[in-house]
Amino acid sequence: MIKIVKTMKYEIKYDKELYNLLGDIQHAIWLIKNRATTAAYDWQQFSFSYNERFGEYPKEKEIIGKTLSPDVYGFLKAMGSFVSSSIVDSAVNEAITKFKNDKVKILKGEQSIQIYRRNGSFPIRVSQIKGITKLDNKTYNAKLSLLSKEGAKERNCKGQSVVTLITGNGAYEILDRIINGEYKMSDSRIYKRKNKFYLLLTYKFEKEAEKVLDENRIMGVDIGVAVPAVLAINEDKFYRQYVGDAKEVSDFVAQINDRKKRLQRSRKWAGEGSRGSGRKKLMKPVDAISNKIHNYRETKNHTWSRFIVNEALKNECGTIQIEDLSGITTDNAFLKDWTFYSLQQKIIDKAKEHGIKVVKVKPNYTSKRCNKCGFIHKDVKKEIWRPTQADFKCLNCGHETNADLNAARNIAIKDIEKIIEDQLKAQEKNVKHVEEYLV
Repeated sequence: MIKIVKTMKYEIKYDKELYNLLGDIQHAIWLIKNRATTAAYDWQQFSFSYNERFGEYPKEKEIIGKTLSPDVYGFLKAMGSFVSSSIVDSAVNEAITKFKNDKVKILKGEQSIQIYRRNGSFPIRVSQIKGITKLDNKTYNAKLSLLSKEGAKERNCKGQSVVTLITGNGAYEILDRIINGEYKMSDSRIYKRKNKFYLLLTYKFEKEAEKVLDENRIMGVDIGVAVPAVLAINEDKFYRQYVGDAKEVSDFVAQINDRKKRLQRSRKWAGEGSRGSGRKKLMKPVDAISNKIHNYRETKNHTWSRFIVNEALKNECGTIQIEDLSGITTDNAFLKDWTFYSLQQKIIDKAKEHGIKVVKVKPNYTSKRCNKCGFIHKDVKKEIWRPTQADFKCLNCGHETNADLNAARNIAIKDIEKIIEDQLKAQEKNVKHVEEYLV
């Protein structure tokens, strides 16, 4: 069995008293984490001075009688005396662990000391989340232990706060599985965004081990213009999959951009009610339209990446090879406009969940190489071997196929970069053979 750990966010329904409490906790933890970071830095400076004097670094337990985190917690807990000790303790541990992990880079001047933001998140342990009950598919109740005994007494309330969690599409299933014991909760977080508080719930579950994947069975993924992604498998010459529709995407983006331009022009005639206190309110409808494009792209990339990884699993591919598009050229207008980095990262993330290795290969000649005979159309006029955007025609063996499928099959080959390098050297030695195609 494989243990999977994931997170899901749930909006905490607005309640004035509750939101004021969460805001106060957020403020206290902000102060505590920054002070804890300062304390960790001070201990580091003391360690350097101690080492210069005595020739060794001091041991925390010998000097202060305990490790650094409990010691710092001891003198900082008063700053959040009304907050549950579990939250304060977790926050101190987070800040000190973060400093220790960054210490080497900080000392080298490669990184600044972490400064925590006023509106940052704060931790809540699994033991502080209890009594999740279902009201309907969109709302659940939960009891959160947020206050210390002193805090509950000061505010004349119970230490536990009953909150209502608002779920999104499909998110209710996770809470249902937690309630019935199929999923287990883990330490989570509470954060604020756009004046709303959210519970970022961490949960875990065991999943049956998947069928054994073969690392030498490779799926190649070509990011294209006509089709967003084309798949091929190195050991299956008949396999091919075309993922997504670039025209559908382009049409949607063009439609939204057209609406955006019309709205931008209309804003200058907007009445006083739309202007509010300045540009932010005036342009709010325009920004909302821009978000539609971003959300659409993200949704498509999630859908496509999931399909690609599922195809790899179905075909027992232990490796996915994709193009390293970091040096993409300006002539690929669609690729420059599309968030291909996001698509690739989503493929990597989803593949990692299933133990699939992802390898990036240089795209320099993957489109110019004939997958059948290996000839590379270097220095050959593109319109001869690529008569249309979608077609590929080898001038060496006459092989004709879809251009993106040809590239995908090249990308699917193990050690393709070395194979291309060797082929180019071989062609350079046989210049006459190449020159007859330079027409």
